[in-house]
Amino acid sequence: MQISSKVALSISAVVAVVGACATVVALRGQDASRREQFCEKSKEAIQLLALAVAPAVADEHHQRVQDVLDNIAIFTERYPDVREIDVVSRDGRVVAARDPRRFNTVLSGAQLGNDQGLTASICRRETASELTVVVPMRVSHSLGFIRAHFSEGRLVASLRRQQSLAVVLLLATMLLIGVSLHLMHRRLVARRLAVLNRAAGQLGDGEMDVRADVIGDDEIAALGQSFNDMAKALGHYTEDLEQIIAERTEELELANERLEQLATTDQLTGLFNRRYFDEQARRALEVARRNKRPLSLVLVDTDRFKSVNDRFGHPAGDSILKDVAAVLRDNARKADLVARIGGEEFTVLMPEASAELAAQAAERMRAALEESKHPEVPELGDEPITASFGVAELGADCARLEDLLGAADAAMYASKSNGRNQVTVST
Repeated sequence: MQISSKVALSISAVVAVVGACATVVALRGQDASRREQFCEKSKEAIQLLALAVAPAVADEHHQRVQDVLDNIAIFTERYPDVREIDVVSRDGRVVAARDPRRFNTVLSGAQLGNDQGLTASICRRETASELTVVVPMRVSHSLGFIRAHFSEGRLVASLRRQQSLAVVLLLATMLLIGVSLHLMHRRLVARRLAVLNRAAGQLGDGEMDVRADVIGDDEIAALGQSFNDMAKALGHYTEDLEQIIAERTEELELANERLEQLATTDQLTGLFNRRYFDEQARRALEVARRNKRPLSLVLVDTDRFKSVNDRFGHPAGDSILKDVAAVLRDNARKADLVARIGGEEFTVLMPEASAELAAQAAERMRAALEESKHPEVPELGDEPITASFGVAELGADCARLEDLLGAADAAMYASKSNGRNQVTVST
């Protein structure tokens, strides 16, 4: 299909869709408006009827009321949409009706519906083309109500005619616009674009020396000149493209590695951070529970760390934290996960390790830390840096990571309470 045909069809389709939407919205609004007007006029007519017959109903002169309804039944040309009118007393008895055969009929509960005890006029549609209007009758007190059925057939037919006319006009407009656009676009644009398209096809086949014929000074001519400039530049860029892509790919890989490291590593100590620990620990707990294998967790808190910061400053405290992290990492197994989860607080997750085995490993770490030196903080002298350890094992009472951390934390505080620099196993 030629571009002129596509443009014509596309614009025609847009016009059709917009026109159809606007027409539908307008027709729906008109439909709703005219139905609402019909409802209001019908309600006003029945309200006037209620005012007229209320005194007769109050005096129980039901024949007068019936005479009014008979006039409505006789003059059908004045009331073409009225199908049925019932004047109903408070006890549900029909005291007058457009159809005299309904006189003295007692309406059932289903027929009364929500009309019993009515205090305001209402309109409701029983079907798509039938409207029921219920209006209360009052003098000084409630006398009952008038219920009338109106046919909306004439209104619906009128709306359908308007809709059909709107559709015909829309289709005719769309056809006229489409034909005009097709002829105009084919003459002014399509033929010249076909020439440019052939040149582009040759360029796509690898003929880098192909150039388009530039005719005139309009937008298509400018496009042809731009095509020629692009073809010339493309020849230069092709040679360097692979090298540029390779360089950018390498940079992106390095950036991704750096981002991953920043997301999982504590920048001060080089250990894993709390986020990475939580993620990996939950997975390890799930594997251990599913395979019924042992798993333990060691919580480590550096003793009297605040006093180190207060005495020697935060740079010295940072150096101590690095030394503690190095001791824990060097004395952990390859399968263990060592992480910094707080200021001076560390944790070691030990898969395939019972509490007894974890306690032995924690004791090695404790002893190694006590014997470690800290040349970056000469102010310490021979004063050792120690830590309190708490050990907890995965079990029925420690099924979740939060439970395991809580048990290890309690054991660690027990170590601090009992003099620090020791390992306590959770009971």
